[in-house]
Amino acid sequence: MRYEITKKFKFEAGHRVWKQNLMAGKGAKLMGNEIPPNPCLNIHGHSYKLEVTVGSDTLNEQEMVIDFYHIKAALKDLIDNQIDHSFIIDKNDPLYPKFKEDFGFLKLFIVDFCPTAEAIAKFIYEFLEKKLEEAGLLEDIKIVSITVWETETGKATYKGEK
Repeated sequence: MRYEITKKFKFEAGHRVWKQNLMAGKGAKLMGNEIPPNPCLNIHGHSYKLEVTVGSDTLNEQEMVIDFYHIKAALKDLIDNQIDHSFIIDKNDPLYPKFKEDFGFLKLFIVDFCPTAEAIAKFIYEFLEKKLEEAGLLEDIKIVSITVWETETGKATYKGEK
């Protein structure tokens, strides 16, 4: 892409990475003999930051890739009304039935994936891609990347299929 723009968002949400096991997977060999806790198994929350980068090889009649306002509008309902101040929970999480039954007063954002930063980035990518497709804009505008910051020092980026 010759031109790229990035729009930033913020939202607050809780989650639980119910699949976390620091003693298994690719990184386990980096642990040595240390037996770590699995803190993300616990219910916790973040002040998330989201960066949405889109691009195009050409500019529109207003000499823009797309107006920042239009990116904000495409994601406004999802971010502001659905995810913000919610508890993001995987419907496959063993605790989901209990949450649904005992905590019906909570604002749940139910997904079908373990809500890691990587998976949330992919989810938002696919959501925005569908919005752009429905608007007939995917020919001119491509999503370059979606980056989800969980903390000031930890982020995940999804760039889609190449």
